[in-house]
Amino acid sequence: MRMKVDHNQFETYGDKLRHTPTGALFWPGENDVVTCEFGLAGTRTGAADDYDVEQLKQEAWEIFKLQKSTWL
Repeated sequence: MRMKVDHNQFETYGDKLRHTPTGALFWPGENDVVTCEFGLAGTRTGAADDYDVEQLKQEAWEIFKLQKSTWL
């Protein structure tokens, strides 16, 4: 069973976003999210095995878009 990815699971980590349950780090690219480190996302070790990497990237991208719109 996949866990639902939610924006509340992310925190700002410098200029990146960190998905707290998995430790995955993301930063914004020009048209997409660049994953700098997956942490435990997509593995079968504990709670992290239930998070889909593509869903994490999509949620991170949505957060970055929202942040960018508030900076303008």
